[in-house]
Amino acid sequence: MQDIRPSRPRRHTGLIMASTALAALLALSGCASTPASSTDASPKAATAAAKTPAIAAKPDPALDDGALKNAAITSAKTQDYVAAAAYWGNLYERNQDNAENAVGYSKALRQIGSIEQAGMVMQRTQALHGDDAAVLAEYGKVLTETGHPDQAVPVLNRAASMLPKDWTILSTTGVALDQMGRYGDAQAKYQAALQLDPGNPSVLSNLGLSYALQGDLDKAEQVLRQAVADPRATARARQNLVVVLGLKGNFDEATRIAHADLPPDVANNNIAYLRDMLTQPALWKQMEQLDKQPSQPASSSTAASPMTSSTPDDVSSMPPSTSTSSLP
Repeated sequence: MQDIRPSRPRRHTGLIMASTALAALLALSGCASTPASSTDASPKAATAAAKTPAIAAKPDPALDDGALKNAAITSAKTQDYVAAAAYWGNLYERNQDNAENAVGYSKALRQIGSIEQAGMVMQRTQALHGDDAAVLAEYGKVLTETGHPDQAVPVLNRAASMLPKDWTILSTTGVALDQMGRYGDAQAKYQAALQLDPGNPSVLSNLGLSYALQGDLDKAEQVLRQAVADPRATARARQNLVVVLGLKGNFDEATRIAHADLPPDVANNNIAYLRDMLTQPALWKQMEQLDKQPSQPASSSTAASPMTSSTPDDVSSMPPSTSTSSLP
């Protein structure tokens, strides 16, 4: 099909800002036909779900701790994160000083979009168990998802030194570095994660998005295609590829992929939004002005967020301001 983009350099700051804005739109609308989980939930659904654990988190005398833990783990495996949060919430309510209960509860809360509540849980827990590797890893993930990458990186680095085989910590560190605009360092972390878990589609999706943020859309497309070719790939990875294909002007393929996971009206609206965005003269003029400004690292407090990963132990490589839950 005809490429309607104005002739632009491949590496373009304004274009990447546009990509993150569109990705934020897709992140909010992409839940319509995907399984219910924190990473696929709309803000409205996530907000409603986030209230569930607070209601259900009163100890159930009919179940002992072992039964609650087994139920929580089983619920997470079946992606019933609301139930998992309720079970872990019961355990946490019974013993808030237990590190395992706190970490499990925080993970489940993040999966239903209750990031602030997860942050409160982990802030208290890391003060009690500051030398616990699992606590450090979860705390670093919460810090990353809440947009505090400068605080997250040293915490995650310490966790990685204690758990050197955990690819999720390396991937999350990459996300935090991407938020800081340190794309080369982030990509090195993703590559290290892939050494531990070759071909992991969540890590590949993060790596592809990192290349997109850096301005290398060709490499981003190549890596994202590799991610979506894996049977384990989620709707998030496919929709991230949609963003990159659209930004390159390949609307036909972008539309086909978008329709694989989204209702027709949502998919068509997203593609139309992208097409309109890329053909607005005023937008391109604004991008020209942005390109004239000195290059600065991405700000974690102002950048928009694209799609998040849908695995319980991975984080999207994009800044978190509009993100639904996504930390490992």
